[in-house]
Amino acid sequence: MVFYINIAATQYSLKHKSFNVYIAGCDGLCGDGCHNKEIWDFNKGEKYNLTWKNNVKSKLINFDKIVDKIFIMGGEPLLQSRNELLSLISFLKMFSNEIWLWTRFELNEIDDGIKCLCNYIKTGKYIEQLETDNNIQYGIKLATSNQNVYKLGVDY
Repeated sequence: MVFYINIAATQYSLKHKSFNVYIAGCDGLCGDGCHNKEIWDFNKGEKYNLTWKNNVKSKLINFDKIVDKIFIMGGEPLLQSRNELLSLISFLKMFSNEIWLWTRFELNEIDDGIKCLCNYIKTGKYIEQLETDNNIQYGIKLATSNQNVYKLGVDY
């Protein structure tokens, strides 16, 4: 178990009006088709700490007009320290944006404390044999037919 979180990168997506936070670290169970293999290493990136928070806070305040959603992606966010992940999501939630968690785990495998902080959770691992172009949920095109997006408070 990892007791800290490293942030591999952040970026804006104009397509989704989102601020994306990429958490480093994954065990690679989704296989070679993973779109973020380069951040499987838990030691990549920078530590989630006060310096990182201040930097992100400045970005989110300066670009609040173009950011509607915050995507927390990986790597695999749920392989991180639960307490650190709760801290990260709570921090990001302060900016009044929708919080989207992207995970390979299924909804029933996700900690209730984490679910309570998220507006949407994308579940299901990438399975190459199930690739599809027509799995679109809540405006998001998912890579495989086994993946789902849950709007919490409605589906949960």
